[in-house]
Amino acid sequence: MNVRRIAVVKVIASDMDGTFLNEKGTFDEQRFQTELDRMADKQMHFISASSNHYQHLLNLFQNISGPVSYVCNNGALVVNEQGVIVSEDFIDHPVLEKALDWLMTTPSVVGAEIILVGRNGTYCNLPADSERFKASKYFYEDMQSMPDLKLVFDSIYKIDLMWESGSVFPRQSDLNHKFSGQLTAVSSGMNGMDVMAAGVSKLTGIQTLLDQWGLAFDDVAAFGDNGNDFEMVNAAHEGFAMKNAAQDLLARVDHVTDLTNDESGVQERIDHYLSEK
Repeated sequence: MNVRRIAVVKVIASDMDGTFLNEKGTFDEQRFQTELDRMADKQMHFISASSNHYQHLLNLFQNISGPVSYVCNNGALVVNEQGVIVSEDFIDHPVLEKALDWLMTTPSVVGAEIILVGRNGTYCNLPADSERFKASKYFYEDMQSMPDLKLVFDSIYKIDLMWESGSVFPRQSDLNHKFSGQLTAVSSGMNGMDVMAAGVSKLTGIQTLLDQWGLAFDDVAAFGDNGNDFEMVNAAHEGFAMKNAAQDLLARVDHVTDLTNDESGVQERIDHYLSEK
């Protein structure tokens, strides 16, 4: 594999589902604790860069002791290693109302599972007794079923959309065209799409942390498996699509990990970087 080489990797930024986590949603905690301890000794940083919200990510790392930063909700919420919120980007409420109207009346997108991820809670259009609601609560423990999402007055980080059938990519294109300059839509896997305020991405969230640390993307190794990872993977000096990544990402990224997420591909690369320092 032909990989661009840099003298020192100072930041590891990794997506979670399908990337750092295996298909069971777990990772080798003992191995990572050792890695994180070594990274801290070498003044390296680890960023969990995910479409998931903060509480879910905290739960993933609840058995880990050490500095982890979080780029949550595809960059709409950024929390540093001290647990301090360093940036938040919300969808303007009038834009949110227009988007909900469009999602509920436009034939090509009608029927979506809609989840609004807010500062104070998570809200969806699914019946509380449905199987989809129960499945979604794995990612959104505080989720509430709402008869009318337009009655939600929380500050909203992102809209999480999923359809049972049909390709997400034409819908993504339609939404980005309809709400150009107001919203940004990216594919998120499992026929889903994440929608944030215009210009918000994992890349912008990571940039916020790099600015705090006095570092740049030339210091970063980034890993992802879906379309919402492209910008950060493309910007990183060493950016990898996972061996198991979605085809739309593999088609746009030069470098691919030797191992899949089920084979701890990211942790294998972390050990490689630690051995070089």
